[in-house]
Amino acid sequence: MGRPSSPLYDVKAGPPALRVSNMAGLFIDYAAIVISVGSIVAIFMALMAEVVVRYFTSAGLGWPNEVPNLLFPWLVMGGIVIGAQRGTHIAAEAIRSFLSTEQLRKLLVLLHVLVAFAFAYLAWLSLQVIAITKAQVFPMTGLGQAWAYSALLFGFGGIALASLVNTVRVAFAQDPQFLNQSDPEHAL
Repeated sequence: MGRPSSPLYDVKAGPPALRVSNMAGLFIDYAAIVISVGSIVAIFMALMAEVVVRYFTSAGLGWPNEVPNLLFPWLVMGGIVIGAQRGTHIAAEAIRSFLSTEQLRKLLVLLHVLVAFAFAYLAWLSLQVIAITKAQVFPMTGLGQAWAYSALLFGFGGIALASLVNTVRVAFAQDPQFLNQSDPEHAL
């Protein structure tokens, strides 16, 4: 979607639907960044604590070994949501150049709506997975594995919301060709 300093993130300009969409997009983006960075920092700190304690005492803490199992799914899903929100995921760009502005707008709206529905359904299914895994507990921390599987709900729900935000942005863009511009070396 561009960078936070781009006009796409200007929440003061444009129609109300676009302003609300841009504010929601900023929230999704920043939430995913906080979750991803927080996860990797917590994983690093826990494993570093385990190494230091093991070095000085010849015995481990135990619980830091479970931290990656709990937080790595959050790190991955946070990155995926950031990619979906910013439009920096893998994309085939070849078709864009063959379509008129209105054809491209219709195609992108259709794709974003389909993605939103598909990932909303996956988010709903992830609630069932979370319910199933509530009984499974990590032995050292005593935390349920549902904490790790909750990352699915965040990821799938975040992608669905990002797709809805991007649908509004495409609908209001002067030329959707210039939304989500990728670097030339990453385009197919």
